[in-house]
Amino acid sequence: MGVESRGRWSGWRNREVRIADRTDRPTLLEVRGGLTSNFRFLRMVGSRSTGTTLVATARGRWMRIVLPAGSSGFSVERFVAADGAGGFHRWQARTVEAGALPTLTSEEREGKLTETFGYFHPKRYYEERHVFRYEFESHGSVTYHPETGGSPVEISHYPPRPKGTIPMAHHGYITISSPDKWRVSIV
Repeated sequence: MGVESRGRWSGWRNREVRIADRTDRPTLLEVRGGLTSNFRFLRMVGSRSTGTTLVATARGRWMRIVLPAGSSGFSVERFVAADGAGGFHRWQARTVEAGALPTLTSEEREGKLTETFGYFHPKRYYEERHVFRYEFESHGSVTYHPETGGSPVEISHYPPRPKGTIPMAHHGYITISSPDKWRVSIV
């Protein structure tokens, strides 16, 4: 496996992609599988996969995800869904800039599956610290990646607590993921 430049990657089967630069900060990716093909994108550290699933693709939809700081790249695994359909389509991945992400505001947003938001609000005083509020219809997870690097903070929720808040002390990225609907805002 050689070092690849930042940009675009695709394939039909399992593959490891190593990204040479910016391992000290999170890397933003857009990924997708085919309409009938299912793929898992996993985090790599060094030359091996950690086994940590970043996202499983869903019906050819582009999804934005964050490759955490300290990652050397990602690996892709094809898997067969419960209905047995393996599909014939390929996976695709590309790096994106922070400006491509939807930003978090006080306006409530709703969605389903996986979405990543950017948090880059100016903050002058400690008292102006914002709080990220989330609510799941059933269950899901929220992951906060500080833009400057460091360990991500992941919170998984299962019934009976499908809602909560996270204080936003620094700029960064929030990924929310659920098989059902979710609702988010900044307060």
